[in-house]
Amino acid sequence: MTSTTIVGDLVTQVGGDRVSVVSIIPLKTDVHTFHLTPSDIEKTSEADLLVIVGSSLSMVEDLLAESAKGAVLELTHDMDLRPFPEALAHAHEDEHAHDEDEHEDEHEDEHEDEHEDEHEDEHEDEHEDEHEDEHEDEHEDEHEDEHEDEHEDEHEDEHEHEDEHEDEHEDEHEDEHEDEHEDEHEDEHEHEDEHGHAHGEFDPHFWMDIDLTIEAVEAIRDELSRLDPDGADYYRERAEAYIEELRELDNEIREQLAGLPEERRYLVTFHDAYGYFAARYGLTILGFVVEGPEEQPSASAITELVESIEELGIPYIFSEPQFSARVIEQIARDTGTTVRTIPSGALAEEYPTYVEFLRAIANGIAE
Repeated sequence: MTSTTIVGDLVTQVGGDRVSVVSIIPLKTDVHTFHLTPSDIEKTSEADLLVIVGSSLSMVEDLLAESAKGAVLELTHDMDLRPFPEALAHAHEDEHAHDEDEHEDEHEDEHEDEHEDEHEDEHEDEHEDEHEDEHEDEHEDEHEDEHEDEHEDEHEDEHEHEDEHEDEHEDEHEDEHEDEHEDEHEDEHEHEDEHGHAHGEFDPHFWMDIDLTIEAVEAIRDELSRLDPDGADYYRERAEAYIEELRELDNEIREQLAGLPEERRYLVTFHDAYGYFAARYGLTILGFVVEGPEEQPSASAITELVESIEELGIPYIFSEPQFSARVIEQIARDTGTTVRTIPSGALAEEYPTYVEFLRAIANGIAE
């Protein structure tokens, strides 16, 4: 069993006739919007091997992995993935906010220290005055001494009461300060969890980079050989032949995109799925409507995209077949650009293999 059609094709290319491969998510369906059924869970539990992308791609994969009773292979487990640009930006913002919090804490500590010093000086002055009064009272008669002793006892009781009150006040202040600090820390932690859940820290779209895909092919080869040692040579030969095909495809796409003029080297897409592809072939991600498919477009993001497209004179923007093109089409009307469709995360009848999938992306950009 595999989570996506792209992963399913990679397993098929390596496994050949020795494996039976079924993708839980069908053609033209995105992993972010797919809903599992009890039948999907049952099929997964019966499989000898479940192969998933991993790296927080989708909750669907997490649920599949939990239901699996056989082996589970997470293809991105040992990959050197790129961080999402927005994740880096949030990390810098969090670091800056942390520095500001530390500065505020230092300022508060200095203020508290000054307050404590003033309080101690006042207390010492009061203590010296009391000592002088006691010294003078030693020369008075016995009756006055007794009276003074009673007065001192009362005064000491009051002084002890004041000390207790001050201690309680300081304890309360410290507790409040600690509670506030803990609340702020919890809020920051919740913010990080929300951001991690929405996007993940690293870009899991490894199939947009042929080098990473070759790593996935090698991982599939090794896992199939472990589960089926008799077929190890078969898997190795098929993997070698497929890797050679992928390297040839890589050179083909590189040559195809190398001659594009500057205004054609920008990508505006529905979501942030093409970072690896752009970096590999010298393209620039100008922007996207949403970071993740589960999100709603923001008016400010669309306005920025429109301004950038008009400023750079970009002729094409790109929709993705498994998502609504409504917002992309509106941007095209506002800017006078043409919408082209390129795949991002699923195979289709028009490109039923991973090799044809990558060619479809390159052709959509270049032609």
